[in-house]
Amino acid sequence: MGKTLFVTGKLAEPALRATLERMAPGFPYEVAVLRITVAALMTTAWIAKHLADVADVEPHRHPGAVRG
Repeated sequence: MGKTLFVTGKLAEPALRATLERMAPGFPYEVAVLRITVAALMTTAWIAKHLADVADVEPHRHPGAVRG
């Protein structure tokens, strides 16, 4: 199993990283910070266009109302 990918925007990055550090999850993960300020405004199509190589990740965690 690959890493779990958490996708976020610029504003939420520090809070997400702090939460993950406090959680100390028992699985490998990576945080992808996309070039958008508010992550909740990302759509599935926008993420697909702007998300780079995700070959070594399994599940993705997206914010807001993203469907896909």
